[in-house]
Amino acid sequence: MPAIDPSEIGTYRRLFDNKFGEIEELLADLPAAALTWKPFETSPWQGPSGALGWLIAHNISSTVYLLRRAEWQLGRIEWGDINGDEGDEEFGPANLEPAYLLDRSKRAQAWVQSFLDSLSAADLELSAAHPKNGRPLTVRYDVQHAIEHMSQHNGHAQLTRQLWALA
Repeated sequence: MPAIDPSEIGTYRRLFDNKFGEIEELLADLPAAALTWKPFETSPWQGPSGALGWLIAHNISSTVYLLRRAEWQLGRIEWGDINGDEGDEEFGPANLEPAYLLDRSKRAQAWVQSFLDSLSAADLELSAAHPKNGRPLTVRYDVQHAIEHMSQHNGHAQLTRQLWALA
């Protein structure tokens, strides 16, 4: 068994791999119909639920978006170039196929790992003010926010998949 990288970036690498592994588990043996299924259409709290495919597509896209925001803080891209992995096609019709979402997830995972490979410990300290609201951002915050956001949406998707299996 290879040695575990105990560094902060090594920890982020393992956490992202775990989160992408959860997406792979969610999509395993899943029929396409499950991606558009919603456990409920209305709720007195927070409105309708999200469909499983929407949750997974948004999860992948927002992860890339947040890390591209970190790229902006590093001076690698312009603010206007920050987007998710599929831009305006985040919820396009291809995302209604489990095999496509799995491939998309694997592409995003490879991109995330490449991004993490490009970071140094000092890069995590870099910061910039959000150009619209002035809120301070750091590369570390956006990496951690991406992991937290993935965790939240994976949890939503896992519950939705469980409910679909019972429907």
